[in-house]
Amino acid sequence: MTKLSAGGPVGRWLRAVPRAALVRTAVVLFLIVPALISAVFMWTMWDPTVYLKQVPVAVSNDDQGAVVDGKTQNLGTEILDGVTAGGDLQYHRVNSAEALAGVRENRYAFSIVIPRDFTRDISSVTDARPTKAHIVVWCNDLNGTLTPSVVQGVLADAQRQITATIGKEYANQVLVGINTLGSGLGDAAQGAGQVTDGARQLDSGAGQLASGLDDAASGAAQLNTGAGQLHTGAAQLADGAQQLVGGTDQLGDGAVQIRDGIDSVITPALDALTPAQRLAQDLQPFLDQWRTGGDPALADAATQLTSLLAETRSDNPDGLVGQLTQLRDGTRELARQLTDPAADYRSGVLQLADGARQLRDGAGQLSTGVGQLDQGLIQLRDGGHQLQQGTTQLAGGTDQLDAGLRDGAAQAPHISDVDASAGMFSEPLDLDVHNQHPSQVVVNGDPTHKDLADGSGPALVLLASFLAALVIWMLLGAVRAGRLANVTVAAAARSVAGRAAIGALLGAVAAAAAAAFGSSVGWAPQNWPVMSLVVVLVGITAAVTMQTFVVVLGRVAGSITAVCWYMIQIFVFGGIFPPGTTPTPFRPFKDLAPMTFGFRAVVRGDMALYDTMFWVSITMLVAMSVVAVAISIAAVYLRGRRAEPAPALALAAT
Repeated sequence: MTKLSAGGPVGRWLRAVPRAALVRTAVVLFLIVPALISAVFMWTMWDPTVYLKQVPVAVSNDDQGAVVDGKTQNLGTEILDGVTAGGDLQYHRVNSAEALAGVRENRYAFSIVIPRDFTRDISSVTDARPTKAHIVVWCNDLNGTLTPSVVQGVLADAQRQITATIGKEYANQVLVGINTLGSGLGDAAQGAGQVTDGARQLDSGAGQLASGLDDAASGAAQLNTGAGQLHTGAAQLADGAQQLVGGTDQLGDGAVQIRDGIDSVITPALDALTPAQRLAQDLQPFLDQWRTGGDPALADAATQLTSLLAETRSDNPDGLVGQLTQLRDGTRELARQLTDPAADYRSGVLQLADGARQLRDGAGQLSTGVGQLDQGLIQLRDGGHQLQQGTTQLAGGTDQLDAGLRDGAAQAPHISDVDASAGMFSEPLDLDVHNQHPSQVVVNGDPTHKDLADGSGPALVLLASFLAALVIWMLLGAVRAGRLANVTVAAAARSVAGRAAIGALLGAVAAAAAAAFGSSVGWAPQNWPVMSLVVVLVGITAAVTMQTFVVVLGRVAGSITAVCWYMIQIFVFGGIFPPGTTPTPFRPFKDLAPMTFGFRAVVRGDMALYDTMFWVSITMLVAMSVVAVAISIAAVYLRGRRAEPAPALALAAT
């Protein structure tokens, strides 16, 4: 085996390579980096569907069920039972909230949720307005950028199985409907026989109707005679009412004359008695004193005088003034009632006269209408005889209908909305696939044109950080440190730390640049300050761990080994393939790969979910960085101890 030493073939070939830094840099950039990128692409063509039984999938059924053909059904439960029975994936039955949260927090590769109206929508295929059923699928590219591809492959088989289940349900509904319709047509045929019997009864009733119409025509003639008599009486009533108006006018004239005569006598008399009223008011106090003075004669005279004066008071209705006032007012009211159209009596007389005229006119119209009714009933009588003839023909036609319905009882039914129901038969449901964090989005509906999206951010940070670390150490590995005499642990530590600091700085810058690019395509962590620290730690860890391979194995062998380790990490870290699809040979490396813990920390930081997994991942990144530096120091120290006195201490090659 060829040794990687300064005196071996590899060492001699390296001395033959031009030592100019520019030439070495060009070799790295134009040969190694393209080869590395090509290798990454080829390795990511691995088929993850081979490992579907290890893929965790959440399934949830929110279907409320429905009553179909008199029986309660829940097709959501039946479909999930059928899908999960195959064991093609690692199914977990959970509620819909956990199905969404589990995908977001990387517990499941994707989730399938059946909505609450699923059975009702499926059973609406024969309704006037059928509704296509939906099944909701949630995935998340933060669980692996190839998750959508896996989901599409899995859903294709699942959809075929679900469609078969629904198609069976549709067939059952249609067959039951056909049987029901056939039975209904038989019942209709029996009903047609009953219609025939009814038509015969209708024929008999039409004959009775014709006879009744004859009687109605005779009665209408009598009614016409009575209407004429009513018209004559109404005319007489109108004439009498008009005479009443004339008599009222004459009474009104007399009442006006009486009113004027009484006013001419009583009004002056009342005016003359007005001083007497004032005198009575003035004398009243003196008369009260006389009644209480103790002189019987004087008291009796005061009493008589008080009674006499009371006759002149206007507020005494029984007195002379009160009676005269009532007489005057009464004649005035009588004259008003007889002459004023707004008065109750005069208004009533006028309304009576007007109503009598209207009654006379209405009776005339009634007489005319009854005459027309008489003529119409004669025509109706003739039509009744024609109806009798038609019902006889109807009885014969219902016999033919009875025979036709019996022949049609074996024919299949038709659905109301043929297009919609046919569409549901061909595609009974839609799969609504939602990506919580897509890594790519289709541009303008063109599936061949996609742009990076927010879900690519964490994977970009990890892939770019470790790829940059490879390139950094391929370049820095060509720079030799100074010579050390009497190599000590401290000297080795200073030599490693110097290069590690440079690599860590460049790694942090590369990680930050990748994060910035991710932000430009939509990546937006909930807490950028914390995420910035995580990104820097990932860059440092990438640089320090990749340095170890070059320090321990030398520039050539270390770089090749680092590339291989990078390839292995791509398979196991979880940013490309969804959970459970890691190729079997690489699974032991999952918990040894820094990219695994870096990706977990970035994803948890993206959600601001600082749980146990987040802190364990941060701790592992720090620990791996410390261990990597310690291994590098030990390798430099041990190599220096075995070398000749004052050898050149190199970080890249021996």
